Amino acid sequence: MFKKYLLIFVLSILASSSYLFAQEKDSTDFDNEEEWNHSHWWNNWEDNDWFDWEFKGTPFVELNYGLANLKQKNMVQDFADLGNGELKLGYSSRKNYSNEKVIEFSDKYFFIARSGSDMESTTAKVTELRSRMWQFGFAKRKGYGYKLGSFYVLPYNSEGIMWSRLQMTDYPPSIFTTQYPPSQAQINAMMDREIIDRYDEEFRFGTFSESGINFDIASTIGINAGYETGVVFPRFLFWKHAGSWIIHEAGMGLLNKFIEEVADSSPLSVPLVNFILKGAYNYAFYSLQKDKMNWPFDTETPLTFETIKLGITFTF
Repeated sequence: MFKKYLLIFVLSILASSSYLFAQEKDSTDFDNEEEWNHSHWWNNWEDNDWFDWEFKGTPFVELNYGLANLKQKNMVQDFADLGNGELKLGYSSRKNYSNEKVIEFSDKYFFIARSGSDMESTTAKVTELRSRMWQFGFAKRKGYGYKLGSFYVLPYNSEGIMWSRLQMTDYPPSIFTTQYPPSQAQINAMMDREIIDRYDEEFRFGTFSESGINFDIASTIGINAGYETGVVFPRFLFWKHAGSWIIHEAGMGLLNKFIEEVADSSPLSVPLVNFILKGAYNYAFYSLQKDKMNWPFDTETPLTFETIKLGITFTF
């Protein structure tokens, strides 16, 4: 409940900030209708550029390795930690944002990843369930960065869609008993098994976001570190998913408007402001989805994952 009120409070503050910034200039003072329309937060949806999937720019290949953790809040047993390997293929575009060595960048990419208990060095506990997972999907990564000669520092946020296929190595025990009433351990095992059966050996749709930083140490090589969170839906409810997505994008539109105002007044601070605000917003929304997959609508508790990763990028 606290997280819900926190997100609503943040959105209210951002909405108020956007409104106040807009009121600094009366609508009759704008040079034309296009400029007046662009001042309103709903038109900042265009900044998200989500529906534009034209692949253009410089091609890149990225390899990542990390540690992932699967969770489902209603399960009693835990999943064992997973090693994660990932390949990204995409295109990167960069342009100068200001004369103060700030650039704007945008990446679009396809990825395929495999996570598994067999890719993690530690041994799973007796009470933990070992598993593996294949994932693939599409994502966009963008932000503002610093250009320091031939060295770039690029803090980023990304959002994407994916399809996941969970394959269990271990299962909660199948319990057949005539005992009535069944013990709590038996009830827990049956409930965990029912949850896993919704995912095991099936492709499921999901969404994810990632925040991190990329250090371009040469014109063709970069080193990056990121933190990814994702939601795997046990089923897809179109209208509730669309409603939840619209709420998320409305909040992101407000953030874009606020960040534009920051960029106008202090260009050197915009890379960090953009990174922190959008990363925090995406994580807050993900936290709410842990309970309701299509928050704020009353929907099922999903499977979620969090991944810490390190990688190397080759740009051609």
